[in-house]
Amino acid sequence: MNTLFSHDGKKKDLIKSALDLFAAKGYDGVSVRDIAKTAGVSEAALYKHFKGKEDLALYIFNAIIKNYSERLLVLKAQPLSSIDKLCKIVEYTYDLYEMYPAEIRFALLSQYYFWDSLSNEIKPHFIMKCIVEEGISAGEIHRQEVYLWIAVYSGVMLQPLAQYPYFHENLPDIQTLKKNVIEIVRNLFSRE
Repeated sequence: MNTLFSHDGKKKDLIKSALDLFAAKGYDGVSVRDIAKTAGVSEAALYKHFKGKEDLALYIFNAIIKNYSERLLVLKAQPLSSIDKLCKIVEYTYDLYEMYPAEIRFALLSQYYFWDSLSNEIKPHFIMKCIVEEGISAGEIHRQEVYLWIAVYSGVMLQPLAQYPYFHENLPDIQTLKKNVIEIVRNLFSRE
């Protein structure tokens, strides 16, 4: 199983099935029965591991975002300019999408359901905010309201991935798309 996190046995089957279904149909389009059936277990087996669909989805969402934020914290500590760090985040995000499409698609589609349940320590936007603030302080990034920079940056980075499953025949491959988005981010934040 190619996932960002792993378990053994039935829990693994439930997580894999839920991820695939959530990524394909969205949270609202999936029932406990669908997950159990796809995993090849009874609904009772699902309830042995999770309180229900929401608990399972929240568990998966938290694990994905925690893993992503841990990767961003490693990047934040690197001796790079703020703009280079923001471009590296795009690179990490697109590479993760290519390696773990179900997980990243699920996270993108589910953020509005589960965002408030995350602790601030693992919200990736707080890490991005620190990088942008460092860039503004260092004179690398144009002075602007940080929340506005984060909204624009997140949109430029994430919207192509959110739309990719629907428009992939009209978009370049992920690696080309990644390069294009990195160029846009570099131009967006550059003071030159």
